[in-house]
Amino acid sequence: MIQAPPVEKSTTRSGGLLLAIVLLGQFLAVLNVNIVNVATPTIEADLHSSGAGLQMIVAGYTITYAVLLITGARVGDLFGYRNTFLTGLALFTLTTLGCGLAPSTGWLVAFRFAQGAGAALMMPQVLTLIQHNYQGEARGRALGLWSAVVSGGIVVGQALGGILLGFGAGWRIVFLVLVPVGALLLLAGLKVLPADQGGGRAGLDPLGLVTLSAAVLLFIVPLVLGRDLGWPLWGWASMTLSLVMFAVFVQVERWVTARGGRPLVDARVLRAPGMRPGLAVLLFGPATWGAFLFTSALHLQGSCT
Repeated sequence: MIQAPPVEKSTTRSGGLLLAIVLLGQFLAVLNVNIVNVATPTIEADLHSSGAGLQMIVAGYTITYAVLLITGARVGDLFGYRNTFLTGLALFTLTTLGCGLAPSTGWLVAFRFAQGAGAALMMPQVLTLIQHNYQGEARGRALGLWSAVVSGGIVVGQALGGILLGFGAGWRIVFLVLVPVGALLLLAGLKVLPADQGGGRAGLDPLGLVTLSAAVLLFIVPLVLGRDLGWPLWGWASMTLSLVMFAVFVQVERWVTARGGRPLVDARVLRAPGMRPGLAVLLFGPATWGAFLFTSALHLQGSCT
């Protein structure tokens, strides 16, 4: 009688330390989506920020992260997941320090945009590193923790921002307290994360990235600044031009696909059953709770003063 080979329950080459490093890096990135919300009133008072400036401080991070996320994943494919994760973590940590030391609203907005770029390099590598270094039951547990960290970071960000401000150290503490954590993770990652060569697949789609970035910025910037500036004509022109750029982006992606390249957004994926309703739900969720957290923090703190 031939016996079946034993089923591999779980194996891992790197143990829990690797998982702790990548998940903590992810936690920092998710945390920064909301941690600044509670600090907006003190930022407004200290830096004399306008309403538009506060919105850009909060949203700039997410905008950059969202636009560069797919490109960040492909950079990992090309140059190695370890190297890309550590580069993103280093950029994230340095720009977090810059946020904490920013002398003006403009500088804080600029550092928030750069901080989002660091997160976009770091975050896509987390799942890949888990997939490459954990198997069986260990992989299942790691993915469960990954999911918990994503949801937990969103919730903890708002609460932690309030706790830190409660010590009376000012808004800068919500950024500066994360810098030593990022630095320690970087040092540990250099020693623990295994070297890899990436997947070696080419295709960053730079033209798609440029047209998508232009379309998003042409729409978001006048939408944020318009109210404070009295809705000037250039704002309406910019939002109209953004629609043109979105159309150009669609054509660019079709051209890249026809040439056998790897577009940022593959139209064939969007045609999959259930994909469009699912994307609509995903869009509706962040659009509502993100705005709610921002406005409720301003309202509640304003009504208490």
